[in-house]
Amino acid sequence: MQISTCLAGSVVPFLQNPACRTGLAVRPVELADVTECARMRVAALGSLVIGRPPPYAGYVEEQAASFKSAIENQPHVRLMKVVDPEKEDEILSFAKWEVYEHGRPDLDKLRQPMNAHDKEVDEFGALREAAHEYFSSRNGGKMGENPHLLLALLVTADEHRRRGAGSLLVQWGTDLSESLGLQCYVQASEQGRRLYQHHGFRDVGSVQFDLSQYGLEGVEVMTEMIRIPQK
Repeated sequence: MQISTCLAGSVVPFLQNPACRTGLAVRPVELADVTECARMRVAALGSLVIGRPPPYAGYVEEQAASFKSAIENQPHVRLMKVVDPEKEDEILSFAKWEVYEHGRPDLDKLRQPMNAHDKEVDEFGALREAAHEYFSSRNGGKMGENPHLLLALLVTADEHRRRGAGSLLVQWGTDLSESLGLQCYVQASEQGRRLYQHHGFRDVGSVQFDLSQYGLEGVEVMTEMIRIPQK
C-alpha cells in the first residue's frame, strides 16, 4: 500500500491530500523510535487512557518492548508516525492501527478476567480492572468477531498539536479501511472524539467513569465509535 503523503507519491490528488497541505509526512514507526513513542504515550496519557494515572516503575520500558514486539512479530499491527520531512528525527504524532481482516483471533483471551498481577502494579488497580473490562467487552464483543480496523492508540506531542499530525494518522487508517472495505472502530476520549467525527466516525455508545471512585478527580467519558467504508 502506498503511504498517503506528498513525498511518498500518494494516489490521492494533491489538493485532496491533507499531507500535501500540511507539509508533513506519514512514515512507519521504526525500532529506533520505540522508546520515544513510549515516552510520548506517558506524557500524553499517563499509564492508562482512562484517568491518566502516572506511570509505575518500569512502565515506559514495558511500552517500548510492546511496540518493538508489534514491529517485529505482529504483522496485523501498523505503527505509524508523522514527521516533518525537514526534521525526520522528531516524531510529532504516532498511532497504532490493528487490522483484523477475518475478525480477532484472540477473542477467548480478551474475555478472560484481568491478570491479578496487573492489578497490583500500583494503587490504581481498581481503575485498571475497570478499564480492562471496558476495553475487553468492546474489543472482544460483537465488534471483535467481525472484520475491522481498530485505532488502538493515537498520541500527539503537546508542542505539535494543531498541526494536523493526528488527523493525518486517522486519515491513513481510514484510507486503508476503504481499500480493504472494512469498518473502523475506536474507543474515544472526549479529547479525540471531535477529530474522529471529522473523519466520518459516528457514536455508538458512551460510558462515564467517576474517577473519584478510583483515587483521582473528575469524570472520564469514553465513546465507542464506528466508521463504515464509503465504497
